[in-house]
Amino acid sequence: MTRASLLVLSLVALSGCSLFQRSTRPPYAPPEEAQKFVFPPLPFQEGRTTLLSGDIATAVQLAMDDFLPLDRKPPKDATPVELCLFRRDIYQVSVEQLPDGIVLVGIYAHTEICDPNDTATDAGGLYAVDVRRGLIVAQQR
Repeated sequence: MTRASLLVLSLVALSGCSLFQRSTRPPYAPPEEAQKFVFPPLPFQEGRTTLLSGDIATAVQLAMDDFLPLDRKPPKDATPVELCLFRRDIYQVSVEQLPDGIVLVGIYAHTEICDPNDTATDAGGLYAVDVRRGLIVAQQR
């Protein structure tokens, strides 16, 4: 086999691997469950609605996807507290827009939800996100 043939074969094999990457799209409920859901007649009424700008929504998504990716699974021998810390719904998020176009995103766990004794540690992070460039500039954990 010539070098050119090996190179072409290698490139084809590598590009084929991209076809098997996992999707990062969120999971959907089964159709039976979706059919049972009824949207409220007047959604997004004042007093019930939280409005997020596109910058804030994007910054939070980038930070959360890094902090707790959707495809990340807990270890098989995880404790109940560790399993709980893999749930996105136990986290609260704080955001602050900085003058230079950076959005600070703080992610903090309500650890008392997972552990009544509140002994869980290392359950949060701080991100500096450049939304215009779609990248995380820096992080602290």
